[in-house]
Amino acid sequence: MNKALAIIIVLSLPTSFFIGCEKEHPSIWNPGQEYKPDPVITNVEPEEGTFAVIGEVTIDGENFSTVKEENHVYFNGIKATNLSVTDTELVVLAPNVAGDSLKIQLYVDGALLFAEYYPYKLVLPAKEYGGFDDYDDCYGIACDLDENLYVSLVGKKVVKVTPDGEQHDYAASSFDKASAIKMGPGGYLYYVNIMNYMFRVLPEGGTDELFAALPGGVYDLDFGPSGNIYCGGSGNAIYRVKPDASSEVAVDYPSVSIKAVRVFDGYVYVGGDSVGHQCIWRNEIISADELGANEVYFGWSSEIGSAYNILSVTFSADGDMYVGTNAPEAIIIVHPDKSYEPLYPGALEPESYALCWGNGQYLYVNRRSDDVSKKRIIKVNMLDKEGAPYYGRQ
Repeated sequence: MNKALAIIIVLSLPTSFFIGCEKEHPSIWNPGQEYKPDPVITNVEPEEGTFAVIGEVTIDGENFSTVKEENHVYFNGIKATNLSVTDTELVVLAPNVAGDSLKIQLYVDGALLFAEYYPYKLVLPAKEYGGFDDYDDCYGIACDLDENLYVSLVGKKVVKVTPDGEQHDYAASSFDKASAIKMGPGGYLYYVNIMNYMFRVLPEGGTDELFAALPGGVYDLDFGPSGNIYCGGSGNAIYRVKPDASSEVAVDYPSVSIKAVRVFDGYVYVGGDSVGHQCIWRNEIISADELGANEVYFGWSSEIGSAYNILSVTFSADGDMYVGTNAPEAIIIVHPDKSYEPLYPGALEPESYALCWGNGQYLYVNRRSDDVSKKRIIKVNMLDKEGAPYYGRQ
């Protein structure tokens, strides 16, 4: 096809094509005007696709502008963000669009024709899960060995979401909602709700029963390797609940309101507020009957600031701590060296009230919000990351 014929074809395309790509083009061909060589795409990496919003895509080819702003890349008409450029390579941040047959188009200022590449695949790193809507008010979440997700709803109700995303009624609860729930041995689902009691839902659901009376109010709980349940809340202490349902103070946390509890790698971690100063502490599990001294693990207020709260804590198998928060970043990763960064910036919204890792690469998040349209359960694809063991899930 000669250049004149190509120009005639381009000028005959519907104007909506150009509007969809948000780029103005010459409406009348000026035969005396000189154009830059048209861009050409020869390869796109990663070949198998990547994440929308957070994934980087490398486009190889010819005739790119070395001025970053003069290159315009679109995925199905949605513009990507340029990160770096040479005359033969463009690196862009994928836009917020998903699909397995996307068309990549590249326009360079001063050229006449688009370069195209298709099909290409982008997947969302996080998506709504379980069929919850504006009328559902979710609180504690837990996952079993079969990847069933259990969700406590306001209205004395626990629902079960199967791995295919279908929601089923599972049990009635004695309290209006569970602030936190965990799967326990024998198919029991254990939960607390700020009060000084611990309940458990019977295997196969249906109803619940009182399991233990506690020394004080409890907000969150987690199982330890010996079968003990560690929990805390408004009572300024970590409580230990043994398999025989007896309970006791395991260690005092004076003036600390505990919001999150997680057992990992021989320690009980707690996140909470000490008279306006938020922190994450830990206590070594010396034995089934003894915890070590309180140890500051991460100074939340000094590092992140006091404007945002610790809401939930979990770990990946490699030792990264994930902190759910009402900060704009929604989830903060604290690495073992205490450096930190947001998880999937731009792809997640606050607040991350509860975190629960499944059995593989998915992290489940209860995203609460004052905007009812945003209150949803979110399933986050963590790629090659897996969660640390949940000792009650066996």
